[in-house]
Amino acid sequence: MHTLTRFVLSAALLAAASPARAEDATKEIEKAIAALNDAFKAGDGALVKALETDDHLSVTAWGGTQTREESIKTLPELKLSAYTPAKMKITVLGPDAALVTYPLEMKGTYKGKDVPAKSFASAVWVRKGGKWLEHYYQETPLEK
Repeated sequence: MHTLTRFVLSAALLAAASPARAEDATKEIEKAIAALNDAFKAGDGALVKALETDDHLSVTAWGGTQTREESIKTLPELKLSAYTPAKMKITVLGPDAALVTYPLEMKGTYKGKDVPAKSFASAVWVRKGGKWLEHYYQETPLEK
């Protein structure tokens, strides 16, 4: 078989496999997001730590810019009664990275002040050691 033919066949096989891998990644990320959201609602710092990268960074109107450690330390001051993401868009950027975006409605307080009721959330998820972890999270408040 000619080298070019082998190359074309290999490329075709990889392209055919990519949607399945992207679909698998999407399902895994959706499960990890649900677990992380539940961890925040429950105030479970150990689970938050397990689902975020060591160098995680979050940016929110209510908490400012926080590292993973800062976020976990102030977790008792976050009281969420509702965290309701709308339809998520998960864009697989490569075999080990994805961008997640979604509108979000929340009810609760942080340090006694109301969190924004409506926001748009964006997050970067990476796969490390075969596990999807959130690396970056940002909420942008939306006007009512």
